[in-house]
Amino acid sequence: MKDNLIIREDKYFEERGNIYTIFDKRTIPSECEFVQDKISKSFQGVIRGFHGDSKTWKLISCLQGKIKLVTFNIDTDEKSVYILDSDDPTNLSVLVPPRTLNAHQCLSQTCTFYYKWSEYYTGPEDQWSVRYDDPHIDPQWETKLGTIVSERDRNSQSLLELKNNVRS
Repeated sequence: MKDNLIIREDKYFEERGNIYTIFDKRTIPSECEFVQDKISKSFQGVIRGFHGDSKTWKLISCLQGKIKLVTFNIDTDEKSVYILDSDDPTNLSVLVPPRTLNAHQCLSQTCTFYYKWSEYYTGPEDQWSVRYDDPHIDPQWETKLGTIVSERDRNSQSLLELKNNVRS
């Protein structure tokens, strides 16, 4: 599978709040086995990414707030953009396959980004990193929110540099 898989699970709303499923093994490809869950919390305007590698599947959801998720497959040059909103009754999650970069921006005051990993995270040195504003990906971040970006994401290589390095 080279493309993202969109997973929609209905939320059940009642007077106490709501309940919903994030992960159901029956909805993902059999070759994908998750080993680790990660959560990042961000403030409005924070951009994280682009990150990825050659072997990790990621199942991405927004637990709180609203995020803009951008993915980019380095083999097909396919870019996808999603708005993940914890208040959305369709409860959208995105399964991102290996060799696909992902980045996200917090659009609400705060947000909680949740993702399952098929490989153990061992550190940034074992990931691909591409500049958060790479012109070939053209993520079109919401700049009116202000942007807060880590040094790693600001100083990462370009998409073209990554592709040259991955081929060699």
